[in-house]
Amino acid sequence: MIKLTDRLQLIADMIETGETMADIGTDHGFLPLYLMESGKSPRVIMCDISGPSLDKAREAAAQTGITSGAECREGDGLDVIERGEVDAVVIAGMGGLLITQILDKDPAKTASIRKYIFQPRNNAALLRWWLTSKGFKITKNSLVREGKFICEVISAFAPKSLETGDFRASGGVSAKEDPSWDLPADITSSEKGLDREFALLKLSQEGKKLEGLRKSRNTDRKEIEKAEQRMAYFRRFANDRI
Repeated sequence: MIKLTDRLQLIADMIETGETMADIGTDHGFLPLYLMESGKSPRVIMCDISGPSLDKAREAAAQTGITSGAECREGDGLDVIERGEVDAVVIAGMGGLLITQILDKDPAKTASIRKYIFQPRNNAALLRWWLTSKGFKITKNSLVREGKFICEVISAFAPKSLETGDFRASGGVSAKEDPSWDLPADITSSEKGLDREFALLKLSQEGKKLEGLRKSRNTDRKEIEKAEQRMAYFRRFANDRI
């Protein structure tokens, strides 16, 4: 039986029994193959832009004895799957900005898939803001440790229709201004105290930014106030988790 890392296990737990899924950027294919091997998903599509990565996924499938129900497709993003072909799509290990670009490329196809699970390597706040501004319903924000990193996992349902366009012109509150996009109040963690640790990390990062702003001669006072407000939010969050 394939054993997943805590990060991939958290993602696997968000897939419901009976859901078909596609894993974008699958690499070794461990997540979809685990879902097949455990009987949770009756069909999986392992997608990657890299041919050598898909070769590793095929080898892993052969080693687990999976001969049907798991398909490998080489291509970019959602290009390799059809509209409504699967119940859920996982996009993990990519930057938040890249994820928005993948979703925005073919809005009709993106909206035809009901459920998404994202694990952005960076720019999670931007991704949350984009999803919300486009009509996605974020159902869960989670934290999980992997090595020295704290990873963010976002589960969301797609809207019935989706319009393309520059997200920066779509209105709404800027992800850089509102700290709740960085750290939603309802976020959960895979281990006790991880949410507070993450808040303290955000507080430290914001403190360094604020220090730089104060040292700069050209900084607008409003920018300093925004940074102070963000720090106050992260501090309250951390204190609430004691």
